Order: sequence, then structure tokens, then C-alpha cells
Amino acid sequence: MERSLITVPFGPLGSNMYIVTGPAGIFVIDPSVSPEKAEAFCGMPGLSKGECGVKGIFLTHGHHDHIKYVTEWQDAYPTAGLFFSSNDKDLLGNGYMNCSYVEGTQVVYNFKFTNLDALNGAAIYKADGIDVRVYETPGHTMGSVCFLFNNDGEEMLFTGDTVFAGSVGRTDMPGGSARDLADSIRRISKLKPELKIFPGHGPASTIGDEIRTNPFFEM
Repeated sequence: MERSLITVPFGPLGSNMYIVTGPAGIFVIDPSVSPEKAEAFCGMPGLSKGECGVKGIFLTHGHHDHIKYVTEWQDAYPTAGLFFSSNDKDLLGNGYMNCSYVEGTQVVYNFKFTNLDALNGAAIYKADGIDVRVYETPGHTMGSVCFLFNNDGEEMLFTGDTVFAGSVGRTDMPGGSARDLADSIRRISKLKPELKIFPGHGPASTIGDEIRTNPFFEM
């Protein structure tokens, strides 16, 4: 399969879902868009029917606007690995804490996952041409993480709501901490400046551009 990155920017509150493709298969970051809508947008026939070889589903944190369709993706691809930090498990069972109330509903999530707690910097997925590492970056939520993909030589950091182009995630919701976020930003700023970042909302950027232009990198 050809290597590509597709941004699917139709999640609640304009959140980004990402689909990474390559020799090892297909990987979904933050399943905020339904398999059916993603199939139509990406032009990938059979994606919603479990026919396209999704190997992994990666959740940057437990807010509804990033995980709304996690169950539908798991149903379509029951053998795909699901990666999530248990530090956000308290969000899953509470519609206020996971922010589903913003859509006028109270969603309770119950899914099985591979726990990312205490795996900071570890390789969590390896296959032909793909390597995925996780970085624990609490602050927006207690269990917020970033995923560093090396897709056949191309590196991409998926930052969820930790870092945006020119800004950072809010810390005034349950589990948020401005101090933890500042620590996370300092660690992220030590990554190589040419590294591309793909946030949970808004456009892509690089570590170097954020160091130069993002006022929160001076915290």
C-alpha cells in the first residue's frame, strides 16, 4: 500500500482524525469521524466494512470530540490494536468529563485497549515500515499522549490537544493542569525542530515553527 497521510477534519468541534497508510496497513489516530464518512472522504471502498486492513487505532486522550466513533471502528476492525492511556479512564464513564454533553448527549464509553500508562518514549507498535512511539504529555487531560509515527522513513508527531499551531490545549476541564502542560511543552520542544506535528484541531506545523512563534513554548 502506498504511503500517505489523510486528514479527516470533520469530528465534533472541528477535530481532526488522521489516517496513515503504508506497507504495514492502515492506522487511525483519534477516530472522531464515522467509518462511513471517512470511506467517502478518503475514497477508500470497503473501509467501513472492515475490508481495508486497519491495524491500529490510537487515542491521544479521552475527550468525546476525539473518540466519538471508537466503537464503530472497533466493530469494523475487531483485531486492530487500540492504544489509550488508563490515566484518562475516568473520562470514559462520565458525559461531563468526556465533554459529550457539549453535543447535548451523555456518552459512556466502554472499550478494551492496550494501556499506555508508564510507557513514555516506548515503541508501542512495530511492523514492516512502521514504528510508533508514545510520549506521555499530560496537561490538557491526565492521560494525554502524543504519538510519533515513523512511516517508512517519514516522521510525524500527532499531538492531540496538547499542541496546536500557535497555541496549546486548554487546562480548565476535569483532569487539566497548566503546570503539567508546561512541563509537557518543554519536553516536546526538545524534539528535533524539523519534526512535523499534526494537532487535534487546526493545521499542521513543525516543532521549530512552534518554538519560534508559539507563545506557550516560552512558559
